[in-house]
Amino acid sequence: MKASMLPTVFLFTAIIACSSKKPAQVGDETDHRLVFPASAKNIQNRGDSTNWKPDRGIATLLDMDRGDFGAFEAQLKVTDRRAPVKGHGDPLVNGWNVWPQDAKSFVPGNEVYGGFKKTWTTAPVPEEMLSCQSTAGDR
Repeated sequence: MKASMLPTVFLFTAIIACSSKKPAQVGDETDHRLVFPASAKNIQNRGDSTNWKPDRGIATLLDMDRGDFGAFEAQLKVTDRRAPVKGHGDPLVNGWNVWPQDAKSFVPGNEVYGGFKKTWTTAPVPEEMLSCQSTAGDR
């Protein structure tokens, strides 16, 4: 992976409520209501947002050029920012991993959000945790 690439960007959008309309693909841009930058690659989606149930979500792991992150972040409704409690971690491990346990959000350790594959060659370095309000809202 190029040094200019973010090691990983892990985006978790919780979608709470019921919907009779199923998205075309779990974790696609329509489901997240975000636009992925042209540099986005190695996009992996996990979750249960296509299931008919009141509590569901999507977890997406992707790589993007560092220069595209500012515009991508501008789409998010950030409610809290936290520094990691460890200087290294494994993005494939859900749960608290490197993040403070009193943070507003985290990626649940549920099996449905697991199974991501490693797509990077350098050691991932956590920079900041962004807790966000859902961009998709309740649907």
